[in-house]
Amino acid sequence: MPVRQRLWQELDMLCRLGLGLAPIAPDVCALLRALVGADAAALFWMDGNGQPAGFHHEDSPASVRNLFLNEPHLFMGAGETNIPALAQPDGPRTGRLLAPGAQYFRSNSYNLLVRANGHHHTLDLRVEALGRTRAVVGLFRPPGPGFSDAQAALLERAGASLARAFLPGAAAPGSTAAQATGHVLLDADGQRPALADATALQLLQNAHLPGLGLYGASTADLPADLLHRLRLQPDGQRHIPVPDGVLHAQAHPLHPVADGALQWLVTLRLQHLPQIDVVRRVQKLPLTPLQREIAVTAGLGHARTDCAALTGIGHALLKKQLRTILEVAGVSDWEELADCLQGKNSNNSAFSAYAACTNNY
Repeated sequence: MPVRQRLWQELDMLCRLGLGLAPIAPDVCALLRALVGADAAALFWMDGNGQPAGFHHEDSPASVRNLFLNEPHLFMGAGETNIPALAQPDGPRTGRLLAPGAQYFRSNSYNLLVRANGHHHTLDLRVEALGRTRAVVGLFRPPGPGFSDAQAALLERAGASLARAFLPGAAAPGSTAAQATGHVLLDADGQRPALADATALQLLQNAHLPGLGLYGASTADLPADLLHRLRLQPDGQRHIPVPDGVLHAQAHPLHPVADGALQWLVTLRLQHLPQIDVVRRVQKLPLTPLQREIAVTAGLGHARTDCAALTGIGHALLKKQLRTILEVAGVSDWEELADCLQGKNSNNSAFSAYAACTNNY
């Protein structure tokens, strides 16, 4: 299977999971960079008001990420082509920054973000779904040759797949335990952060949420209005899509301290989404495009009896293709294939040999 065809299929499979773009952002950025041709990629997903709700950037220094997250006022106003501007549905979806004017190169958006990352050229895409802008993609190149119209067309093509990420998706193969759990203690005086463990700081840093640029931070650097920044009510909880999963945030009341004041504990848990790993494992197997589509239905928990309808093929062809899939994966039946793709059978030597290989986009 040609590499480019495999990458297009992987992008489409990931988006068809229906998880939004935040949990699959690292994969999406790597795939778009390889498919279109760029030095780096970034993905910004939007809230209901068209403002960035989070982002993933492949190579930004910590100082630039902090600036973007914590100082949005620097990138507002006349002459600033910022993410909210690129999200506006009043122009082409792709390529607004292919040939920007001189004012753009004098802007903070260019000098403090793009240029500070070592980039010069930007190719952008507005991702629309369900009647509004859901994300903005940026591909970057250093000084030298810029992006071509042909590359802009490739990114435009990717937009159809990216939009599917916001539509109802595939079944999940069951939940997994939280990958990491951290805690932040809020004092009784205004619910300000008083203590945070290293895991909590790391989870907040990796979430890339506006107002929480925390690269290299300590407890003292946490904002006093942490609950507000997390959009978390006392005694409430929230599930926040972030790169590589979902961040579960919950505020628990603690027993009053000696003077009777009530403290709060914010628990943060990063939940990995197993269906993403199913797609990754399927893509590592030496299968044809049709065989990959069949295999992923098993990994996502569908019954074999439903596979023909889901993939649009007849039962005879399914039987023939499945025979090859089982042989390649080193398993004996549909159920064992599902277990392997869900990571439940790590002792399968044939599958592990293929899965040990990594994709270099």
